[in-house]
Amino acid sequence: MPNWCNNSIAFYQDDGGNAMISAFYSDIQNYQDCKESETRKSLAWVGHWLQSNGINTDALYSRGFFVGCELYTDHVRIDMETAWVPLQEVWDLMAEKYGLFYVYIAEEPSCEIYVNTDIEGRFFATRYAVNFCDIDDLGLNVEMMSMFEERLQKIGSGMMYFDSFKALAVEFEKLSFSVADVVSLNKQLAIFNIKVYEYSNERSKPGKS
Repeated sequence: MPNWCNNSIAFYQDDGGNAMISAFYSDIQNYQDCKESETRKSLAWVGHWLQSNGINTDALYSRGFFVGCELYTDHVRIDMETAWVPLQEVWDLMAEKYGLFYVYIAEEPSCEIYVNTDIEGRFFATRYAVNFCDIDDLGLNVEMMSMFEERLQKIGSGMMYFDSFKALAVEFEKLSFSVADVVSLNKQLAIFNIKVYEYSNERSKPGKS
């Protein structure tokens, strides 16, 4: 069973228009709406949509499915869950068919994948993620617990997201951590199984079969 990567992809026209993004959105909606209800679940698989548009998927890694699709004034946003990694080759083909461009943000914590190719922050502003667990699961000794429990309880558990390093630094400086850079902060947080990730703006590597 794969680890599932959460992706949001923004498809847009380079000229700022919306004719092709509207056509793209309509095609996706029509494809799913016109099918019988008993087959609707399988229609979420992105490979089926590609095949319905005459795209050969035999040599294409396309293990993923649609979670949502929304039309905005200047872009279409598609949310997908994909096996292991983002499916850039799939999105390349989707964009090429409609003459569109795209950027995406992706997260798969188990494989430590954090990617945001939207350098300008036009659609996706997140730049840092903090991945941490409940302190009760850390197995710290009594001394450590007494020293850090109050500080860590203020952080909580789960995920936190920041749009800038400044916002990240402010949050952790409130908890008396020294925040010169991500590397130094991670050294301080390592004992608590907490890690800060900076999103890469580079496309990730191809997926597993």
